[in-house]
Amino acid sequence: MKVGVLALQGAVSEHCRALAACGARVKEVRTPAELAKMDGLVMPGGESTTLRHLLRNGGLWEPLLAWEKPILGTCAGAILLGRGSETLGRMAMELDRNAYGRQQESFEADVALEAGEPFPGIFIRAPVIVFTDDNCTPIAWHNGNIVGAVQPPHMALTFHPELTGDRRLHQRWLEMVSR
Repeated sequence: MKVGVLALQGAVSEHCRALAACGARVKEVRTPAELAKMDGLVMPGGESTTLRHLLRNGGLWEPLLAWEKPILGTCAGAILLGRGSETLGRMAMELDRNAYGRQQESFEADVALEAGEPFPGIFIRAPVIVFTDDNCTPIAWHNGNIVGAVQPPHMALTFHPELTGDRRLHQRWLEMVSR
């Protein structure tokens, strides 16, 4: 299993380390040729409009629209997985961008998972998931807001698991990649 981390912006090296710690073979992805060799792709956070612009300019937008393999999107990556104009539309969910406020309102707080111990959430200008349909299952919550969802083979997290030492969510996504 070979997974890529989109290396255009965001916590690329942190995702690479988290995935490697879970036993995955990891490669940074910057081109369509590199993307084509991957079994799954992580789209890190950053700024969703900028990320979309970089994907288009780098020739990755069209290949990602046709991509059928698993994607893990965190923060801005989660926004691009959802429904809306100018998104990849891979998951039946809608998000509210910057729902928690500006950069200065970023925070750390426990995230409730559907099973198991709370997860350490790091929220940086984070969106929230405001709608999912029956095909998209919420898996994580903060103060009643949905902050994580799965629609196999994809996972969207509005916080940054790669910035913690907890690898449960990366491992869960890797299990979807290996199916």
